[in-house]
Amino acid sequence: MSSEVQHRSPRLGSTYRPRVKGAERARLAKSLGEDYDLGGTIRSLAADRSMSYGTVRKLLLEAEVTLRGRGGRVARG
Repeated sequence: MSSEVQHRSPRLGSTYRPRVKGAERARLAKSLGEDYDLGGTIRSLAADRSMSYGTVRKLLLEAEVTLRGRGGRVARG
């Protein structure tokens, strides 16, 4: 199955990415997990693959990857 973005309707002009299922989905989740473990962020992985943040996050959770905290400044008080 191709992961290229396809046009849903010439009239609407909207696009979609066909759903990834089965073994292909498992391979994609594993690949994302490996890249995430190497230091990639969810946002960067999503941008690199033209996917949404939510989809990448869901695939990482399916791959049973432990997600990192959001980082940034920690409030002390």
